[in-house]
Amino acid sequence: MAYTVIIENDVETLLSDGTVLRSTVYRPAAEGERFPVLMTRTPYGRDLSVNSAYFNPATVAAEGFVVVLQDVRGRFGSDGEFAPGEQEADDGAEAVAWAARLPYSSGRVGMWGRSYFAESQWRAARRAPQGLAALAPGVCAAGNADNGALFRGGAVELGSRLSWGHGSISLETIRREFASDPARLERELEAWRELDAAFADGSAYGTLPLNDLKSRACTFMQSAIIPSAGADPGAEASEAWDWPASEPVPLATLHLGGWFDIFLPNTLDQYRRQLEASRRDPAVPRPRLILGPWSHASFTGLFPDAAFPGGSAAALGPYGDLSSVHAQWFRHILADGPEPAAPPVLVYVLGENRWRGFDELPAPTGRRELFLGAGGTLAGRPGEDAAVAYDYDPLDPVPSTGGATMHLGADFPGPAEQSRVEARADVLTFTTEPLAEPLTVFGEVTARLFASSSAVDTDFVVRLCRVTPDGRSLALADGIVRASWRDACADGGAFRAGVPRRPLTPGAVEEFAVSLWSTACTFAAGERIRVQVTSSCHPRWDRNLNTGARASGSSDTVVAHQRVHLGDGTPSRITFGVLG
Repeated sequence: MAYTVIIENDVETLLSDGTVLRSTVYRPAAEGERFPVLMTRTPYGRDLSVNSAYFNPATVAAEGFVVVLQDVRGRFGSDGEFAPGEQEADDGAEAVAWAARLPYSSGRVGMWGRSYFAESQWRAARRAPQGLAALAPGVCAAGNADNGALFRGGAVELGSRLSWGHGSISLETIRREFASDPARLERELEAWRELDAAFADGSAYGTLPLNDLKSRACTFMQSAIIPSAGADPGAEASEAWDWPASEPVPLATLHLGGWFDIFLPNTLDQYRRQLEASRRDPAVPRPRLILGPWSHASFTGLFPDAAFPGGSAAALGPYGDLSSVHAQWFRHILADGPEPAAPPVLVYVLGENRWRGFDELPAPTGRRELFLGAGGTLAGRPGEDAAVAYDYDPLDPVPSTGGATMHLGADFPGPAEQSRVEARADVLTFTTEPLAEPLTVFGEVTARLFASSSAVDTDFVVRLCRVTPDGRSLALADGIVRASWRDACADGGAFRAGVPRRPLTPGAVEEFAVSLWSTACTFAAGERIRVQVTSSCHPRWDRNLNTGARASGSSDTVVAHQRVHLGDGTPSRITFGVLG
């Protein structure tokens, strides 16, 4: 039955330290009945319409749930000072316990939400609050600080960090900080608007040294965001970022991710960690997983250069919209409802443009290696020994064009067409012959480059593209390695803490491993596989100045003369899983 829904605003939660958090509560209008509670906790404003696009609280409440949307400490309606991440374990546990005690609550609580909302779920779960039984983290921020969240291959995830701090956090921080001084507040807001325009046209990202942005930014950016561009991976900040989801929890979990999400590895790691725990301990329910053709902020399956039919969260094949999928699963876990209609694992395969169901995420049925060859070939065997060269100028970096991005400005995430990138002299391309039969690339993609540079430090970027019969080259997956961190990334491109930096010897040939993360894409007969090699992708990743100095504190640059070595002796190649 569908219930009439009552919406209550500014419902207060009193924490043990006296801080008051405020929520919007959607609940069935059914006096005397008790219902499971579904809670999300956000720093972005609990009543933003974006919440409805991912999970519609009104329609879910009408199906027999109490839905609680709560502002976290120090944000919007809630009192206190905002300390990103670190406050959410204790606050979240107290909030869950409060939700379980509500007079219309059954005592069983699930948590839902994406990005920061998802990270806050893991933090609360680590405190094991009474009543918490299920988590549904989507495109989750927690985890992989050194492998895509804060850093990638030793490079800084610059665009997403600056954009999150400026676009998602700063305005409310400014409003609260200067609420008692209207004249100062207006000056700070005007400074924010000026910096916002500079992010929109891209000029802010071009600042060298990056630390010079501090004079134009608010207090939060000055203290919490801009300094991270000068930090090293593998440090205390990375450990703190990884902690919430570093261990499995004895709860039911539904993981949601996107092939073009900036936190894709987090979703996969969290699912696999819970799956292994369920195999060892029958008290841990088997996790569920949904992987769609989505970016971090969009669940439509629509991108400017490509569309994925049936890929919208508004209609997951025959299983309903994402709100309905959430509701079915939570009803099964929290109210002993029937098994959800969707299979335990639901994967949208790009190229096939359809959802495929599995009992668990399958391992690839095979592996393929394609070798970079002279003349731009890409083939199953190494060619003759050769080298191809290009120059990388940090003052003219390759612009970020699609991929798993989330930054302010003109660039958009997803499978962007690459003709503008591939026309540059500092981008090498290697392409197969048209495929004779379909090929499904599935799972992790890695590259190994044999390369040399005239610089003491530089970067190498590798990108996998799908080339359609009409010649359009669409980005699927990419990765980067900072040459001085090559030893830390030697194991398939994933960064390992505790391995020191090592400068290059100019002209010496070195082997570099690059992780391109994962994908699921069927290349049709007649399509071609392409690999790009270059040395920048800005502003997604910070520029390597080729001097050994960081862009955070230096503006001195040199042009690096790069050589990629090919053939039997130096078999530069890309490796990926395939699914039969």
